[in-house]
Amino acid sequence: MNGKQRREYWRKVERLRAQLDSKYFNATKDSILKQFKRFAKDIELYGVDVARTRLGLDLWEKELIKVFEDLYKEATILFGNATYRMLKIEANRKGETFGFNREWTKEILTFLMQQGFVLVSDITKTTKDKLLAIVSKAIEDGLGVDEIVKQILSDDQLAYAAFRARRIVRTEVMRASNMAAMMGAQAHNFEVDKIWISAKDNRTRRIPKDEFDHWEMDGVVVPYKEPFTSTGKKGEPVVAMQPGDLSAPPGFTINCRCTVGFIPKRDGNGNLIFKPKLNVATID
Repeated sequence: MNGKQRREYWRKVERLRAQLDSKYFNATKDSILKQFKRFAKDIELYGVDVARTRLGLDLWEKELIKVFEDLYKEATILFGNATYRMLKIEANRKGETFGFNREWTKEILTFLMQQGFVLVSDITKTTKDKLLAIVSKAIEDGLGVDEIVKQILSDDQLAYAAFRARRIVRTEVMRASNMAAMMGAQAHNFEVDKIWISAKDNRTRRIPKDEFDHWEMDGVVVPYKEPFTSTGKKGEPVVAMQPGDLSAPPGFTINCRCTVGFIPKRDGNGNLIFKPKLNVATID
């Protein structure tokens, strides 16, 4: 896959991602705003000290998990099938059909059961820290309850909520789309290599401007089961199975726009290399 082909592939993926970005932005923003409004209401009803305590006891994380569940399930079907179809065409496998939606959805729900609260807890902690910082500064400035509530619900803070929602949705759509693409590629009975595809514009991470690099990652090819390897600004190794991999540092994945592509593996004669069939032992 040359540079021109990677750019076209990335643009196609971004068009699909934009559909989900638009669809789930409002739900995510509303969830964040609900946290702001709930905190402001608690300050009015119970005072600052009690409101601070109640900030860690609400149901916001469960609400956001539901948004994530819907987003991830939709992304799984959309990107899993798109990747499967693309590889089918590239491999010229005209006779194959596919129907892995149920399996992929089950796999993505298992991931969310294991990792969803980790994702959401990090998101909610950032928002809670923001709310607590607003209150602490207001108290230092000698503001009363009414003024604190006004600050929490000010246009600046509502704009912050929208900014956070856009970053969260973009990151999770990217993460879900790449996980789904990996599933779609794995569903074929032939071997594939995977290729890292970066946005390649002035926003793409690169060293020394950024802590991590995605610019030089563009075009790197590795076998499907092996991780991509990069190096951080301090020389530390960074590994990821695909863009958005949770095992990579947050600074490597948050607001990332990279995608993973796939190339069918062929032998010296140009024939597909098929996966070995598993031998199932029988008991007489």
